[in-house]
Amino acid sequence: MSSTAAATKGKDAALSLYRSIRKAHRRYLPYEMKELGDSYVKSEFKLFKKVTDPAQLDQFYKGWNQYVDQLLQTARTKESIATGSLDQDSKNIDAVSFGRHLPKDVELSEEQRLQLEKLKEETTKAASGR
Repeated sequence: MSSTAAATKGKDAALSLYRSIRKAHRRYLPYEMKELGDSYVKSEFKLFKKVTDPAQLDQFYKGWNQYVDQLLQTARTKESIATGSLDQDSKNIDAVSFGRHLPKDVELSEEQRLQLEKLKEETTKAASGR
């Protein structure tokens, strides 16, 4: 495969993933979370547009695929509880809440820590309605 064909395939995959995330936000997230999530996804994908290192791209896509999978799993669990096909008490509270806690052993760069802190501030603002 030529480098041009590989680049086109990569762009198509990125666009497909981006659309899947935005669609999941639109269908499953509360308005405040959707707005924040869409803004964050747009920013992250824009930043990664020019990245060419295969290892970085693989990590980026893997992380966002895990995110959308977790979002869909949570939405399915919430829908099952709402329809009565799953007892709310039989499931862990984390399974019916959007998001998840980071493992204690996760290593973050200084840039990632700052980004996470910024995201925390934005979610706090969104939750308080400011």
